[in-house]
Amino acid sequence: MNEQVSIVMTSTVKSPDRNVIVLERKTIAANDPSVAHVAKGRNRGLIVNKDPSLVAPEPNPAEVSLRFKVYMLNTVKDEIVQESRTLEFWFETSADVTRRFNMAHDYFQKILKSDQFPKDYFEFIKRLMELLRQYDGMRRLQVSIETIHDVAIRNTPMAKEEDSRPLEVVAEEKLQDILEKAFPNALQLEDLVRLSELEAELIERVLETMVVKGIVRQMGDGRWVRNIIHASDLQHEIIEVKSMPSVTANQQPTVAILCLHYCERLAINAMMENKVTFVRYQREGEANAYTLGTIGKHRVVCTKLPTIGRSRSAQISSGNATTRLLGSFQKVEHVLLVGCGGGVPHYTDSARHVRLGDVIVSAPAPPNGDYAYICCERFTKSESGAVEFVTKSWRPLDTTLLDIVEKLMAESVDSAGGFLQYMDTAMRELVHDEGLDFSRPPADADKLYMSVGDDSVVELSHPEGNNELAPLPTIRLGVIGGGKSVVKEDDVRLGFAAKYKVMAFDDEFDQVLESIHGNRNDSYVIIRGISDYRDGNAGREWQPYASLSAAALMKAVIKALPPPAIPDDDD
Repeated sequence: MNEQVSIVMTSTVKSPDRNVIVLERKTIAANDPSVAHVAKGRNRGLIVNKDPSLVAPEPNPAEVSLRFKVYMLNTVKDEIVQESRTLEFWFETSADVTRRFNMAHDYFQKILKSDQFPKDYFEFIKRLMELLRQYDGMRRLQVSIETIHDVAIRNTPMAKEEDSRPLEVVAEEKLQDILEKAFPNALQLEDLVRLSELEAELIERVLETMVVKGIVRQMGDGRWVRNIIHASDLQHEIIEVKSMPSVTANQQPTVAILCLHYCERLAINAMMENKVTFVRYQREGEANAYTLGTIGKHRVVCTKLPTIGRSRSAQISSGNATTRLLGSFQKVEHVLLVGCGGGVPHYTDSARHVRLGDVIVSAPAPPNGDYAYICCERFTKSESGAVEFVTKSWRPLDTTLLDIVEKLMAESVDSAGGFLQYMDTAMRELVHDEGLDFSRPPADADKLYMSVGDDSVVELSHPEGNNELAPLPTIRLGVIGGGKSVVKEDDVRLGFAAKYKVMAFDDEFDQVLESIHGNRNDSYVIIRGISDYRDGNAGREWQPYASLSAAALMKAVIKALPPPAIPDDDD
């Protein structure tokens, strides 16, 4: 008899709303009476079995399970169809636990490729069979597909509910966001019209309301800027200057902190004592806003990098702002890049799965990684779908900051240098400041979505053992990646992450790192609180809390630094 090892598909449950398919790697004769179809050509080795009784019951529970929902747009009926799908894996005994997790993760990642994701039932099963053929360590896969009816699909990327709030409220939120991104730069009315796509008359009316609330103010030349006066923080002095004042030698900061988002700036400032902010507004060129203060025994300086758009000029501007700061404060020994980032999910291993609110610290991948940050400058796709990345990478020569983080991680989270205490204290101080709530969002707000092309979206369940959001942030070490080109497509971003062992992405800080290295600052670290599963820009709901968790770890690290040598004032 002509027997061969094949991927055999058997339908064990079939109904209008639920189907269960078993795929097995087994030896079967092509002329066996139970065989309904034998694929040929490129699909040789795929067999459809018509007799469910030949599927032996599995005595042990699945070794790895993956659950996800698929939201597909039915263009004929103009409605969203929702399906719940479950993949349950069994493996050969020769595959150890780590290999099993890695195989299932890699298998699932290939399913989710947006240019290959099957859009109908039969193509989906065929794709599963084709992929299973590539993994010798997998012996059995059970697939359950269930149609879900009468479920309101809200809070998903496909939900296109109209914003029912008054136009003025929506406009105020949009204008505040634009001015906070631009800060410390001021914007003309025409800039606000262009960036917000709102009518000038509406913008002027809303800005007047925002002035009364103390959110914005208009400068003498007519430009608009985010107001930084903190009415609730009487110990924080704000000084506008035409040029940055000189700082005596014993007051020079030894630590510089860089952030991008306005809520990150608020969280960082909340970690300081004896704060004073110097602001130098410019009619032409970039403005500067430096907050000087104390953390532990160190004088620190913080600045928010301006950003309007994600153009190359915006990234270069951030690099220039970094150079100006390091040139103005030449006693800086350590640089910390602190703020939000996007986590890289692991679909099968809860120990490696990043959740919203966690904190990732830049570190080379074990055992002998040679970079802590890697930026994708561009990538190309071949006709076969293979992706080639052009990258640039960095790592600090001085590991002082990373060594401190590792020591803090050896402690419990509760006592990691006062990490949680700093979060709680700052959260109470910020609760009435700026109208932002820095508390942790509810657990059900941690949703993991992926676009799989053609208006289809997959909602992934967190891996078993990680379905419940931990009550405290988890601190992790890993490579951080960036690059505006690579974060746009989910499957390309995750492919990049897998290839270069990236644990989190941020908003392309390559020019900032070039400036740090160019100024010969050998001691630096990147701390990212996870606010979404992209690059830290999409998860507005989690940004305040993620900013606060990153800032709290920053404070614990700085307080653990050895005290600086204090020079005489006349040095």
